Amino acid sequence: MNIRELTEQWISILERIKMTDGEIIELTADAPATEQEILSVEAKLGIQLPKDFKQVLMEWSKHLYFRWMLSDEVILPDEFREIFSGEVGWNLEWLQYWGEDIAKEEYASSLAGKLTFFHVGNGDYLALDVQHDSEAPVVYWDHETDEATLLAASFSDYVNKMTELGCIGAEMWQYECFIGSNGIETNTDIAHRWKAWFQTFLSLRFEDARGSLDSIIPYILYHGAVNSREVSALQSFRHDEILHHVQKRLSTCTPKETKALCMIVGEAVKEDAEEWVRELWTEPGTIDPVDRSYLTARCLPHDEAYQLLVNFVEEASGKEIEGYEALRHLSALESNRVITWLEKNCRLPATNGWAALFAISKPSWDDLNHWAELEPRHRLTIIHGLDEMIREQNTYNSTQGKVYGVPSKDEMLGFLGRLHDEEILNTKKAIIRKIADQVDKILQ
Repeated sequence: MNIRELTEQWISILERIKMTDGEIIELTADAPATEQEILSVEAKLGIQLPKDFKQVLMEWSKHLYFRWMLSDEVILPDEFREIFSGEVGWNLEWLQYWGEDIAKEEYASSLAGKLTFFHVGNGDYLALDVQHDSEAPVVYWDHETDEATLLAASFSDYVNKMTELGCIGAEMWQYECFIGSNGIETNTDIAHRWKAWFQTFLSLRFEDARGSLDSIIPYILYHGAVNSREVSALQSFRHDEILHHVQKRLSTCTPKETKALCMIVGEAVKEDAEEWVRELWTEPGTIDPVDRSYLTARCLPHDEAYQLLVNFVEEASGKEIEGYEALRHLSALESNRVITWLEKNCRLPATNGWAALFAISKPSWDDLNHWAELEPRHRLTIIHGLDEMIREQNTYNSTQGKVYGVPSKDEMLGFLGRLHDEEILNTKKAIIRKIADQVDKILQ
């Protein structure tokens, strides 16, 4: 096991994950363990540490840890949808030997004879099976089933295999598709597909991809986001070329990839895709209705888009329209006109999509005052809608979600005070007070 080479690979993986807007916990490594520290731990545990594990502790580090997590927007292939993070670590002070008495007492019979070296976040353990005369295999212990699954023939084997797979883990569901009779296998077809995808994902940089549609579209399909820089890059290509590239890919794409392709059209092609979007209303093909609604809002004239989407929601829902369904199809309009539709259709509980749709539909000062004089369902939609605006800004650091036409902060606070005084439930009063404390965030 080449310690320096492995460390360089781990640091490289973390740096590349960070460049893709993923989250990382930087690699930290303490000094190697001294012989006296090893002897002290062995005496405490009542066993000798496995040879290769002891070598790692004494030649590399007695405490090492790092973690990475992909951005939420990343589009993983369906077969790898559970592999969204990676984690490697050990600590001389974490070690616990599970003798038969301890394992029985803890109702963990399959941990008997195991030396746990890593506590997985879901309550499971990674352990070394020190019952073997030769090298101690690495196993994964499931706290719910009390089952131990073989991962690797030794600790060094485990570290090398994890590195080859990009340091995925440490939950079992991330290992499962690679496990065979000898533990984790890195030479199978599925392992090769994962390594190819992961390597391409890490190596495909925006700066290199932006020069051609054959590169920028695959880049977007890996990263799942069409933000301002992607839109700017796409604007250097003809809109009919972009639409042609998108249409060619749609028949072979996963639902998440299809959504990203629709975002390319909606953010970059817009009205130049009118004809195609209209055709989707008679021949949707593989386009999900929600994606079609997004395209309709982005690409068709507003009046036409509004009527198509409102008619679709009303006809698809039948007599009783569901708030979340209305949110899914009408939110892309981001139009105050939706407020008028909501006045007739919103119901309680307001938190079932209605308040979120109110919040995104550009409510005005006049809307607030008018709705406050209507039924309880309207007043509660106001309360939860304003709360939703503030929560979105706090969560995503968004500058959107404003109430338009408010005369002054004092008048807004006065309005909230009246809502507060008229409200009966203390839970709702608390929400109104929270809105008042952060009212500047929703003032235009």
